[in-house]
Amino acid sequence: MMIKRNWLLLIAFLSFATFLISNFPASTAYNWLNPPELRLIGIQGTIWSAQARQGSIGEFYFENLRFQLNPWQTLLLRLEGNIHANFPGGSINSNFILSNNQIVFMSLRGETTISALRNFLPIRGTEGLVSFDLSEVILLEGRLVNAVGNLHLSGLAVPPLVYNGSGNLISLGNYQISFDKKNNGLGGSFTDQGGPMDVSGNWSLNSDQEFFIEGSLKTHPNADSALIQGITFMTSEPDELGNRKFSFAGSL
Repeated sequence: MMIKRNWLLLIAFLSFATFLISNFPASTAYNWLNPPELRLIGIQGTIWSAQARQGSIGEFYFENLRFQLNPWQTLLLRLEGNIHANFPGGSINSNFILSNNQIVFMSLRGETTISALRNFLPIRGTEGLVSFDLSEVILLEGRLVNAVGNLHLSGLAVPPLVYNGSGNLISLGNYQISFDKKNNGLGGSFTDQGGPMDVSGNWSLNSDQEFFIEGSLKTHPNADSALIQGITFMTSEPDELGNRKFSFAGSL
């Protein structure tokens, strides 16, 4: 009888503890943890299901953040859940698993404008829209180490290589960029999806953040003269079919 009573007391205690934890305010947890890189305003909900009106991670700003956590995964010393947020020019939604120094995003989908990425990539002056559908993205100690899926660029436009006095951007059309698993770093392919030229090639980014891009292109007869001028300057001589090879290397 005593053993049965002890089990009942244990079950009651665990039930009460589960109730307290499941209703623990997210704002209180945030104030206790006080993560240095994460800033949140207008926090509501519990630690398992919460939202924030505004926030930032470093120089990345967002709003209408919503996340849900799977409480059972905490028994495995990891966080698993779903996150959604809006930010200037777009939105993002993904499932995730956070353990040790690694975070894995699954079914990562979203869209944004290229101008919203200027603080993170060397693309000043470039305009267009970006949408992505990635089945997996892995960050290790804050560094991107793997990604699988596709990224789409639409309405891509860049400044002319040689200033023409008009200030008009040159339209490059639409593109698809694939991300594939690599043994050392990231890589994939790219191809045009309609525009003033036919483009295809491959890209890679190693663990030292050094990138290499190579491919070939062929301009259409009605392509902008400023585009043709820039391509002539940056690529090799065309072959008998009019295709020009190109390659770029550098670091982020």
